[in-house]
Amino acid sequence: MDRDTTLMNNSLIIGSPANESFHRTMRKLKGFASAGRWLKLLLTAKKSESPVDHPYFLDYQLRAALELGDEAEIKRCCAESRQIDDAGRVIKLVSLATKWKRPLDAAEMLNGLPPDFKSDKARRLAVRLKKMPKDRVTRREVHRLISRFIAPQAARTETVTHRFPTDSENFSVPPSRIEVVRLEGIEPAIEELVKTLFTKFEERLEEKKFPVVTEYRDVFTNELGMIWSADGSVFQASNRGGPSVTDPTSVPIFEAAFSCAGRHKGYFEWIVRRLSGLAWRLDPSTPDCPILLRKQHLSLAKDALGVLGIAEDKLIAIESPVFCRRLYVGHAEMGVLPRRDAFQRTYGDLIAAAEHRNDRDVPRRFYISRRDSARRSMAGELDFETALAERGITPIVLSELGLLEKINLFRDAELVVGAHGAGLSHLVFAKPGVRVIEIAPTTLAKSKMLGVQTCFTRLSAVYGHHHTFVLQPMDPVTFEWSPNIADIDRVLAAG
Repeated sequence: MDRDTTLMNNSLIIGSPANESFHRTMRKLKGFASAGRWLKLLLTAKKSESPVDHPYFLDYQLRAALELGDEAEIKRCCAESRQIDDAGRVIKLVSLATKWKRPLDAAEMLNGLPPDFKSDKARRLAVRLKKMPKDRVTRREVHRLISRFIAPQAARTETVTHRFPTDSENFSVPPSRIEVVRLEGIEPAIEELVKTLFTKFEERLEEKKFPVVTEYRDVFTNELGMIWSADGSVFQASNRGGPSVTDPTSVPIFEAAFSCAGRHKGYFEWIVRRLSGLAWRLDPSTPDCPILLRKQHLSLAKDALGVLGIAEDKLIAIESPVFCRRLYVGHAEMGVLPRRDAFQRTYGDLIAAAEHRNDRDVPRRFYISRRDSARRSMAGELDFETALAERGITPIVLSELGLLEKINLFRDAELVVGAHGAGLSHLVFAKPGVRVIEIAPTTLAKSKMLGVQTCFTRLSAVYGHHHTFVLQPMDPVTFEWSPNIADIDRVLAAG
């Protein structure tokens, strides 16, 4: 039984004549929709009960009107959506109009929701609708209708930026080698997209930007990294709404703090973006203030910063807004990572600490096993690991190692093989020249995520590694995939 049928059963008296009539009509509408008989569907729905009483009918009517291009019927459906006392159903109608690239109709339905209605899905739809109109008049009207669902624009304000104390202009990007291998079953368009992404990143590296920390005065911040002032001006926005408090006395107050909070909570975010920015805060010449974190990063911070001499009481996990008289914010984009001197206080000191404790042999050719992960389902991994081991490539489960052990593993590596995953974040610690084979399962539908999924190739471009990005086909329905050792053999043989 699908969700709509369950909802219908909850809203009608089972066994009543009205209920039987309703289900009979729904079965007809579903049958006409599956057969593409859109005109017949419209005629049947019009003879039935009011769509306001049964908004499920309106879903089918709007779909049929869109399929037929019936402008009058589309407008009627959009108007009737305002009478439906079911916000979730209205959001579904908005999604349908958005899918059909009807931004004005979708925006009008969205605007018809109660003034206090909020939801993440409504905000995401509003963001899509804002970008959709091509002409200026429609764009302005759509923006007016959906403005309450869009986070306020960042305020233009005077802020103070600080260079990293150890940064130097004497740096260079070591030569790297980035290659793409497209396996059978992957469309050529995906390979071209990946190559275009690499080219754009190389252009960004040529800009030779330097990392900075921004200082804000008398602002609120939260676990998502949003920053705003008491008058509601937003300096750093979030996709989850606007300021939630504007009274400093209602939240914890810090005289000074360094923010490592932000929208993303993954391991890559911590190792590459947050840990790099902390190099500024760890320098003796900068303020010795608390470090604000997402709770998901707290244990990672204790593990890394404890080694670097930061006491646990300096690490503050925030889950709601706080007020800071001075707030320092800094995380380095990947394009500035070649300036290694700037990040000596984190990456450099962690490498030194790891080498000091390096008291055991580690394999120099290894495979990052995913047997401890439920994500990106891989079939036949144990057989794949066995085949790699026969070739002198040792399977390693990174979750079984501490941070310093992981650093030493990558520091001494000659060859790293692994599926796309957070374990490759440790390439920031590897010496230039390591050979990396990254298996990236994808489909044409999922290729829109490649801008994110090529993050580890960008690390290799920054640190001078030889990185082969293997585009691996996967099942578009189950997302299951299975690596083939013969493919890896060919990549290795190609040198």
